[in-house]
Amino acid sequence: MAKRLSYERYLWFHQRLKKKKFPKLTDLMEKFEISQRQAAREIEYMRLFFNAPVEYSWEERGYYYEDDSFEFPMPMISQEEIISLVIAKRLSVTIPDERRKKQLNVFFENLSAYFDLDIEELEKKISLKNVRYSRVVPEVFDTVLQGLSKDKKLAVTYRSVYTKQSSQRVINPLHLVLYMGNWHIIAYCEVKKGIRDFALSRIQAVEVLEQPIDENFKAINVKEYLDDAHGIFFEGEKKQVVLRFNKTISEYVREQVWFPGQKVREEGDGSLLLTFFVTDFREVVREVLSFGADVEVLEPESLRQTVKATVKKLSEMLQEK
Repeated sequence: MAKRLSYERYLWFHQRLKKKKFPKLTDLMEKFEISQRQAAREIEYMRLFFNAPVEYSWEERGYYYEDDSFEFPMPMISQEEIISLVIAKRLSVTIPDERRKKQLNVFFENLSAYFDLDIEELEKKISLKNVRYSRVVPEVFDTVLQGLSKDKKLAVTYRSVYTKQSSQRVINPLHLVLYMGNWHIIAYCEVKKGIRDFALSRIQAVEVLEQPIDENFKAINVKEYLDDAHGIFFEGEKKQVVLRFNKTISEYVREQVWFPGQKVREEGDGSLLLTFFVTDFREVVREVLSFGADVEVLEPESLRQTVKATVKKLSEMLQEK
């Protein structure tokens, strides 16, 4: 981490030198909140290890490059890796924190100066469409991220999507996940005495507390759990779901990944069986209904009955109209 931060300082100072801004020690100190001794050491390191022609101008009371053609060496990164990063940058549309988006833009502007690749032009050729995501207050996202990175407890005011009531919670943040277009913080809730997921879009207020999260929660591998079952529900027993898609829609379903641990089996009549595990039926019911009569629930029976009851209710609603 320390080396990465130092490189960020070198690159920032280099850019100021290239623009003939005559940066001073105090500029480096204030920008990165470091001591005068540390700032002087960073400049000396640039001279010794990168052969940077940094000189001091008594007239301008700042530093400059004696040789304007000098270019600061960039980390080893290929053009193919940059293209992958550009695609990832396009996906950053779901990040609600504008400050972090600006930091990402600055990063790519820095890269553009060192590679024979028009990153801005490439971005114009890559788009995302119909990506539905929930709105999150930037300050909420940033505060949750701070608590997560510092292993600090969070005090949140949370609005339930079911009761519409707000409640005060103290949570131990464990894992941040973007799921179905919404950011969720997976955390141990001290009120409910269990692991819960909190949608950031429904957090009305949040504060980082001084207390660190309990040590025993750090050992919980949330990612492993998320990879083990469909959805993000942590309560309930895991149940196997088996869906049969008819041959009309099987090719389309074959191209999709509902869940990394899913199993797909081709049937002789052209239909397709999709098997995976869940702890809660709510999301699966919505997925099944989106395929209409092209899908049948084979297992478990309780899911079949839930879908059947939902279809019946929908049918009654339509008849009333």
